[in-house]
Order: sequence, then C-alpha cells, then structure tokens
Amino acid sequence: MDALRKNIWLLFLLLVLSSTVLLISISVSRWNSLTEYYRVSQQGLAAQWFGAFSSILEQQEVILSLMGEDLLLRGADRPEDLRARLDDLMNLNPDFFSGFALISPQGEVLERTSNLDSDVTNILDAPEVRDSFAYALETDKMVLGRTYLTPRLVVPARKAIRNNQGEVIGVMTGALSVTGADGYFSQGHVLGRFNRVTILRSRDHYIQYATSDALVKNFHEQPMPPSAYGNLMQILQDVSEPASSGARSGLTSTAFRWDAGEERGMVRGVAIYHPRYEFWLISEIEDAFLIREFLEIFASYLLVLLAFTVSMYLLFRYIDRIEKGRRRELIFQANHDALTRLPNRNYLISTFDEWMHEKPAFSLLFIDLDSFKGINDNFGHSIGDGILVELAKRFRANTSHNELLVRHGGDEFVFLTAGSDRDQNEQRAAALIYQACDNIRAFNMTFSPGCSIGIARFPEHGAQLDELLRASDIAMYEAKKKRNSVASFRPSLEDHYLQRIRIEQLLRGAEERGEIYMTYQPQIDAAGQLHGVEALVRWRHPELGLIPPDQFIGVAEQSGGMGKLGNYIIDQSLGQIQTLCQRYKMQFKLSINISVRQFAEADFAEDFLKKLKNVGMPVHAVCLEITENLLIEDLEHFRGVLQTLHSAGVRIALDDFGTGYSSLSILRDLPIDELKIDKSFVSNIMSDDTSLKMVKNIINIGRIYEMAILAEGVETEAQRQILTDCGCDLFQGYLFARPMAIDALEKYIQDEASKPGPNVSIHSTT
Repeated sequence: MDALRKNIWLLFLLLVLSSTVLLISISVSRWNSLTEYYRVSQQGLAAQWFGAFSSILEQQEVILSLMGEDLLLRGADRPEDLRARLDDLMNLNPDFFSGFALISPQGEVLERTSNLDSDVTNILDAPEVRDSFAYALETDKMVLGRTYLTPRLVVPARKAIRNNQGEVIGVMTGALSVTGADGYFSQGHVLGRFNRVTILRSRDHYIQYATSDALVKNFHEQPMPPSAYGNLMQILQDVSEPASSGARSGLTSTAFRWDAGEERGMVRGVAIYHPRYEFWLISEIEDAFLIREFLEIFASYLLVLLAFTVSMYLLFRYIDRIEKGRRRELIFQANHDALTRLPNRNYLISTFDEWMHEKPAFSLLFIDLDSFKGINDNFGHSIGDGILVELAKRFRANTSHNELLVRHGGDEFVFLTAGSDRDQNEQRAAALIYQACDNIRAFNMTFSPGCSIGIARFPEHGAQLDELLRASDIAMYEAKKKRNSVASFRPSLEDHYLQRIRIEQLLRGAEERGEIYMTYQPQIDAAGQLHGVEALVRWRHPELGLIPPDQFIGVAEQSGGMGKLGNYIIDQSLGQIQTLCQRYKMQFKLSINISVRQFAEADFAEDFLKKLKNVGMPVHAVCLEITENLLIEDLEHFRGVLQTLHSAGVRIALDDFGTGYSSLSILRDLPIDELKIDKSFVSNIMSDDTSLKMVKNIINIGRIYEMAILAEGVETEAQRQILTDCGCDLFQGYLFARPMAIDALEKYIQDEASKPGPNVSIHSTT
C-alpha cells in the first residue's frame, strides 16, 4: 500500500511534468504561429502598400513626362497658357495632387500652379530640394524629393524633360498629397497601433513616410542615423527572402528583426526595396507588443494548466486520502480483532519489543473465560459474541496508558501491566477483570461467565513473548482447576504442564491400541446384597504404566477428546454389562459418569437412548451420574437433556453432592433419583462432627425429595454402621470390593448370584 501511495504521487508528478512540457510546447508553437502570423500579415500589408505606392509613382512619372514634354516641346509657342494648363491638371484631383511646377535646368521656376504662389524663384536656393533637383538632372527616372509641409504634407517628385538630343530642357515637378481626406496615404491602412509602415529613401536615408495608427511626427526633418541605417541594411542583406506573392515581379520582401533603439526596442518586420525609385517600404511591429499579446495567450494557457493541476492535485489527494484510510484500515484489521476491536496477537507481537525495551519489568496476565463454550453451544454464537463485545468495552474502560489488552483468540485475552509494584498491579488488574465478567447483558439476558487468570512475569518467567505466553498459559490451566481464580506461574507447574501435554499426545488413539479398558466396583445395599456396579475407566500405557483417571479425564475434556473417549466408555460398559445380564438371566443396574463435554453435545440424549436400544439394555437398568459442576455450566440446557433421559426411564444420580455449589432449588427442579455422598465426608465421619452432620443432612434431604442415598469410599465396618444408623441406602468402597475387570466381575456376580436375596443390579460409571 505504501508503494501504491508513492506511485500515486509519482504519477501526479509525471502528470505535472507532462503538463508543463505540454504547456511549454504549446506556448512555443503558439509563439511561433503568432510571429509567423504577423510576419505573413506584414508581408501582405507591405506588398499592398508597395504595389499601390509604386503604381501611383509610375502614374506620376508618366503624368510628369507627358505634361513636361507637352509644355516644353509642343507648348513653347503659347507660354501664356502654362499656368492655366497646370491648374487644369491639378484640378483633376486637387486633394490628391498638391500642385505642379515647371523648372528650368538652372533651377528657375518657369511656372507653377496658382496654389503654389511663393517668393522662391529658384529652387536651388532651398537646401531641402537642391539635392533631389540635381539628381533629377542626372537621371532619366523620376526622382523623389524630401517630404515637406505646404502646409499639407507632400512628397515631391521631379522628372527631367529632354529634347531629341538628350539635353535637359526643363524639370517637371509634382507634389503628391500625403495627408488629407483624399491624400494617398489616407487610403493605406495598418494592422493597428502596434504596426508602423515606413518609406525610407536609400539615397539620402531620409524617411519619405512613417506611420503607425497615426502619422509619426517630424519624421521628415532628419535622416536616419548612419549607424542605424547601416545596421538595418546589414540585417536586411543577411536575412533576404524570396518575394512574396503580393510583391511586384523582380522585387523581394525581406523579413528581419533588429534593435530600433531605446524608444522602440527590438522590432521585427518585412522590407521591400524599389530599385527605380530607390526606397525601402518597411512594415514593423515591436517585440514588446508580440510579447504582451503572447503573455495574454500564455496566461490563459497557464490558468488552464493551473486549474488542471489544482484539480488533479485535489483528485490525487482525495485518492491518497482514501488509500491512506484503506491502509490504516488494513493495518487496523491486521492488528485488531474484528469483533471486539481490541488489539490482536499480531499487534502484541509487533509491540512486545517496545515493552521489553521501555519497561524493565512487567506482568502478563492470560485470561480464559470459564464455561464460555457452553454459552456458545446452547445460546448461539451471537450471544457469545455479544458477551465478548461487552467484555472488551469493560476491559478497555479499565485499561490505563501503562497497560495493554489484547484478544488472543476465542475467549482468551492477554493483559500486560507495568509499574513499580507488580503485586499490586496484578491484584488490581485481576479485580477489574473479575468485576468486568460479572452480570454481562447480552440480548436481554444476563451472564456471569467468570474467568481463570494465569500470570507470568518478565523477565523472571521468560525473556520472549512465546516464553511468557507459555508460562502464563500453564498458570492459567492451574487456575482452571479451581475455576474463576488466579494462579501465578511456578517452575513446578511446568512439569505438570509437560506431563499434561505428553498425556494429551499419548491419549490420542489409546482406544484403538487397546490401552483403555473398563473396571467395575460393586455397590451394596443395606441388607448386604449386590445392588449394582459403577464402571470406572482405566488406562495402561506400555511405558508409563497405569495412569489414574484423574490425570487423563481432565486432559481429554480440555483437549476435545472427551467425546470419543466418552462414547468408548458407554459402548464398552453397555456391551459388557448387557452380556453378563443375558448370560446369567439377571438384571444389573449400570451407573455411568457423564462428562460436561458429552452433555454439551446437541444429540447426546437421543444418541444414548439409541445405544441402549441397540444393545438391548433396559432403560431403567442404567443410571447416569452427573456432578454439581456440570450443572453450573449451563443449567437450562442440562435440565432439558436430563428431562429427556428421565422421561425415557433412565435414572439420574448427583455425584459428589455437598462439595459443589448446588442449591436445594436444583434438587427440586431437576429429575434426580439418587444422591451420592462424597468420599471426603465418609472418611472423616468417625472423627469429625461436621462431616457427620453433613452426612445426616444429605440423607435427610434425600429423604425429603424421595431420593436414594449412596455413600462412596466406605472402607471400615464402623463407617458402614454409622451410615446405616443415619439411614443410608447404598454403599460403595473397599470394604466390599475394589474396582475389577470384567472377568473378575463375572466371578463376583456368580458368587453373589448364589446368595439368597433380590435380583442383582449393576451400575457403571466413568
């Protein structure tokens, strides 16, 4: 996910770079197209001006030539008509032509139009026209003079008139109006205020005409500086291009760019040279204008790019936030339990190093709920989940900054606590945990599951997490023996833990290997007759020898192997006892201890009744023994199972009565047929008045509820006598017989069957 997040911003960076490159490319292209557009526009404009101006000059030259020849050659005999004829010519277009004059080769004004009255009788006396007049005498072409005011701005043109011998007989002068409504240049348009059209004479570097949107003031008074003119000519020679389509044949247009001085700066334009009339027609645009126009266009591009970049940034930031949120959620999911939202084992592993380095000593509490499987099995997993969620809330509310609560899995929690006084911290944590487990509401029901807590300390009991978890787990199993209690790890517990692990491993498949077998201990009535037998399971391992039931029954229950072992015990007991009953034509009553794990099975009652039917054992000949602790697991569920069995005829016995937490209401509500007095009371009945009173109370309770009373662990005749005097019905213990294999039981039954008395009954237990 981190790589994806980085790639997103890398993609954004590439997108920005690509957009920037695209902006630069488009801008460069737009600049080139802009300059090319104005270059082409100036070429067209220059060609248009050049063509029109050249045409008017050619027309002017023809007029001057014809008129001069007519006046000087053919009209010499009528000199009095010169002015009238000049006036007539000018009146043809008085706004376009400003006047005509006929001048002798010596500069004397022979005649002029009426509007040109002047004191000047010889134009050689006017320095501004002297040069062009002298040049007109030397050439056959029309010569343009310096532009001047008369009072309108005019362009003078002079044409020498020659006789047949080629001698100059006079000079015809005409003034072309530049300004005015009908002036020639009033019809010429420019591209805008940014565009200047200039007509520059190459012979003397004077500007014939210069305009932008309005006429440039005083352009005609001074020639162009030689350095500026030289630079311009050098540039025009270096960048000469072919003539544009609008230029006259044989003429060329030249695109150029040069520094026009401080006032105008860099300019670019197009120039066309007229070799006959010796002028340059130049169209110019300042770079500053192009730059301003380009910047306006570039600003729009940049604005679009910025808008695109900002929108992309917002989009990528949104995506990044989503990815960060998903990443946080994935990390949270990886390190937290989905149900309780508590940190899980992965989180514990990832943070354990910090605890080791930051806290020199701390305690690890391993918490396992008691009876939680029964809640799940009988009320459904939704109820169990609700309990876990509520527990998590309560645990979290009581967790300080110096503590860590983790759901380790299932109904197991791990609680880390650190502080200067570890004993006090452990006691406080245990008290809070027990308080949290009390009266938990889930789906309008209240539960108090209780819990067993195992404590391990760092670094005494382990320097690594697995070592501490193992030590606390061992301590927790020690606490499980008492239920709802706390146990701290001791090295001696590890031996028991390893022994339990080994037993758990060896127990798997022990039935198939023939290591599990049944023994039976007789039960005697008050008359001394055999009433039944209790079936007791035994395990003889090839290496470990005989392993007592109290060492492997609990292991089978905790490891999940009790279902298979319990079915084996039931099948073996029913089969063996029914065989004896049929062989000796007797009715034996069999008592079988049933584990809480067996009762928790959904179809236990139906399966058990089916087994009785399959082996042919009468239902009333079997008694199932249950303990008080079994009832504590889930009374409502077990009540239904017991009712089903009792209604079918199976007898129910409550084993170890008086050692657990049973109340009289349980005896009243449950279908109990028999109470069994625990061996701990019988052993002390001779020396302990409390034990004797307890025995009497149990017998009296049994009488009240019309239950049979059986005393376990009877080893002496004196014990039997006291029990008989108290009203005990049945007896079981070494005084009568030890547990025996099926063969020994058969011999025992043969001996008992030969005695006079009631039918023999046989009971069986695990």
